[in-house]
Amino acid sequence: MRSAFLLREAALLLVLGVMFAAFSIFVPGFYDWTNVFDRTRHWVAAGLIAIPMTFIIATAGIDLSVGSLVAMSGIVLGLLYRDGHWPIGLAVLAAIGAGMAGGALNGAVISRFGIPPLVATLATMALFSGVATGLSKGRPIGNLPASLQWLSQGDAFVLRFGQGIAAPLPFSLLVLAAATALGWVLMHRSWVGRFTEFIGENEMAARFAAIPVPRMRLGIYTACGLVCGVASVLYTGLYATARPDAARGLELEVIACVVIGGTRISGGHASVLGSLLGLFIIGMLKYGLQMGGVKSEYLIILVGILLILTAVFNEWLFTRTGGKT
Repeated sequence: MRSAFLLREAALLLVLGVMFAAFSIFVPGFYDWTNVFDRTRHWVAAGLIAIPMTFIIATAGIDLSVGSLVAMSGIVLGLLYRDGHWPIGLAVLAAIGAGMAGGALNGAVISRFGIPPLVATLATMALFSGVATGLSKGRPIGNLPASLQWLSQGDAFVLRFGQGIAAPLPFSLLVLAAATALGWVLMHRSWVGRFTEFIGENEMAARFAAIPVPRMRLGIYTACGLVCGVASVLYTGLYATARPDAARGLELEVIACVVIGGTRISGGHASVLGSLLGLFIIGMLKYGLQMGGVKSEYLIILVGILLILTAVFNEWLFTRTGGKT
C-alpha cells in the first residue's frame, strides 16, 4: 500500500513540475522566484489545516467548519488586543485556545452524541460564523501590531539560486514545513496513523479491536481546531486585519488539497505528503491562471470540478486495485 502511495506522490510531484514549466513558458512574468515564494504566504493557512483534515477524512469524517473557525478565532484575537488591551502574545494564545475549543466542540458532538460529521460541522460552521459576526458587529478589526504581521509577512532568510537570483523564504512557510513533518510522522510512523486509517476502513472492527474510537475522534477534531487557531493568527497577520468573513470558502480548498493528495473521501487511506502536494498544485494552478487573466469566480468552479474528478478517480482506483492503494 505504501509503495502505491509513493508512486502517487511521485506522480503529483511530476504534475507540479509540468504545471510550473507550462506556466513559466506561456504566462509572462510567472517565472519569478520572488513572486512565487511571496505567493506561498497565501497558501499556508490552507496547508496547515489540510494536515489534520487528512486525519479527519481518513476516519471517513469531514469538517466543514474550518473556515468559520479561522474567522472566529481571528476576531477573538483582534477584540482582545484592541478592546481588551491584552498583550499581543496573550491574544494570540487566546485565539489558538478559541480554535481548540471549537474543534473540541465538533469532536464532542460527533463522538459523544453520534451526530454524523457532515451534519455536526455544517451546524458549527453556521455557529462559528454567527459568533464571529456578532462579536465584531460585522466590522473588520485593524490596527494590529507589526509583530503579528511579521509572522505571515516576514521572511526567515533569503534563498540564492546563483546568477544573482534570490528569493526571500517566508517564515510562515517554515511553519508549514514543520507542521507537515510532524503530521507525516504521526500518520505514517506512529500508532495514531494506524488507528486513524483502521477507523476509516472499518469502524466496527476497530471497536472490536479495542481502539478507543470516540477518544480518537475527539482528539483529531480538537487538534484540527487547534491548527485552525494557529492558521487564524497567520491569516490575520497576513492581511493585518481580523474580519468576520475571513477564510470564506477555505474548507473547500482544504478538502480539495487532501483529496487531490490521494486520501480517500470515504476513509481508510491517507497521505500527509500528498495533501501538501495537493496544496501546491491548487495554489500554483490558481496563481498561474490569475496571472493569465482568468477571473477568480472561474477559479472556484475549477477547484470544485477538480475535487469531484479526483474523488471519483480515488474511489475507482481503490476498487480497481482491490483496496491495495
